[in-house]
Amino acid sequence: MGVSLGSIWGAYKAHLIMASYQLCLAIYMIMLQSVLSTGISGLVLVVYEHAISTCILIPLAFFLEKGKRPPISFRILGYIFVLALLMISLCQMLLILSLQYVSATYESIALNVMPMIVFVLAVLFGLEELHFGTVHGQAKMWGVMFSVAGALTMVLWTGPTLFKSTLTTTKAYIIGGIMLVVGILGGASWNLLVGQVTRKYPAEISLSAMMSFFGTIQTAVIAGFLVTGSSWKLKWDGGLVLITILWGGILVTGLFYYAQTWSVHKKGPVFTTAFQPLLIVFSFILEATVLKESTHLGSIIGAVLVVLGLYMLLWGKTKDQEKEGKGMLETDGNINSPLIID
Repeated sequence: MGVSLGSIWGAYKAHLIMASYQLCLAIYMIMLQSVLSTGISGLVLVVYEHAISTCILIPLAFFLEKGKRPPISFRILGYIFVLALLMISLCQMLLILSLQYVSATYESIALNVMPMIVFVLAVLFGLEELHFGTVHGQAKMWGVMFSVAGALTMVLWTGPTLFKSTLTTTKAYIIGGIMLVVGILGGASWNLLVGQVTRKYPAEISLSAMMSFFGTIQTAVIAGFLVTGSSWKLKWDGGLVLITILWGGILVTGLFYYAQTWSVHKKGPVFTTAFQPLLIVFSFILEATVLKESTHLGSIIGAVLVVLGLYMLLWGKTKDQEKEGKGMLETDGNINSPLIID
């Protein structure tokens, strides 16, 4: 039995890790929405979470990658600074702040567009091959489209009737929408760039620790200009604030932050972001069970489409790798990257 479980873990380790990450993220979003409703600054939460993440990742990198880390250069430090800017100061910070203007439901929908953006950018930059005339190419393309359609169905269709868009042109939604667009573009760019940086600096824990360190400094500077001194004092709120910060710092932006970097390095950006549709499925389940929200036929159908699209995209990726005999971004040194110039 142990051998069987070990073989399953070895074959599907990346799949299980990325699915677990989406579950942790869904739990975090529910806690975060409750915390932000009490008036706590989202900027301050980002700073505290990444400070905790840095304190966790630095010791792990020191002991687990001792003697493995390649020499650091100013060029690599520059790329790491940019990665922190894209993922933390743009993506994570803006996504958290956008919850003050738009609902978590719409943010989940927007996040599910990221795999499509990453896929398109990967094709444009030559990091992903798309053969429209092959079954695998069609599966990947339609998989992304099914995932996006499913995410939209879960919100816009409750059952017998199709809702008109509930998005309005109010100032709040415009501000929140801009934050979502910029944040998602930052996250998509990070997914493409981090895989290339890890090929130049193959020490994922150390890389994650430095990104978290730079991100903490960047967000602290931004928060210093935008929030008042009293905002740094957090409310207890029955311990939910502390639990949210620890959950976000230790898991979402700590251990799973490293896991996401590792996944992009080993499997590529398209594989990693392909698990993004699971976020809305987990969010739907948690909202229905924990928050006791109503369940509609449209939500069930949308969840099925999301899972179907995820399966199609992963199937296409798996068949491509079997055909090529290797992953898209394996560290064998044979991939010429147009994103990083030596």
